[in-house]
Amino acid sequence: MSETRGNRTKKSSGWMWAFFIILALNVAVAVWLVINLQGTPSDTDEARIGEPVHVETPITFEVLTNRSQMNQVVNLYLEEEMEEEDTDFRFELTDQAELHGVLQVLGFDVDFTLLTDPYVMEDGNLQLRAQSIQLGAFELPISMAMNVISQQIDLPEWVRVDSEQQFILVALNEFQLDNGTTFEMQHIDLEEDDIRIGIILPEEAIK
Repeated sequence: MSETRGNRTKKSSGWMWAFFIILALNVAVAVWLVINLQGTPSDTDEARIGEPVHVETPITFEVLTNRSQMNQVVNLYLEEEMEEEDTDFRFELTDQAELHGVLQVLGFDVDFTLLTDPYVMEDGNLQLRAQSIQLGAFELPISMAMNVISQQIDLPEWVRVDSEQQFILVALNEFQLDNGTTFEMQHIDLEEDDIRIGIILPEEAIK
């Protein structure tokens, strides 16, 4: 799995900002509520405690989204990230998380579909646990097929394929935008089309 692409941060920022555009109303309302519901100390309080000490704390709020919106965001990312490569990959959330594309197997181009079940980890990361893989006319063990995928797809550093344990880790705690904004997965239920993502804004990001 290559980690040599120098423009990865700028591209990642681009697709993540697309996420904000898709969910702009949710974000705007949440930020407004957080800012306006924070109390300010009264004059008597300030007089009693003296000069107030300002402590910078991140602002966290939850964004609700669904499979359709997430499909748009992830596939926009794949288009930008893979634009310089002669590859075609597509991500789709249905009842499972599916990765579609083309791999080179024994010198042949082979269509594949990797079917995974998503699980939210305690640290806010996302684990996609492989359930099955369709690989054209070839029959390969899931671990071997995932090893081929990890070698042929140039994933960002915070997305890792563990072919031995048969899962893909999306380490959101290792990703942040240029302004310091970070993310955490809070809940995902594909059957109910209920996906919730935590957005953690440093104070300077909204000043």
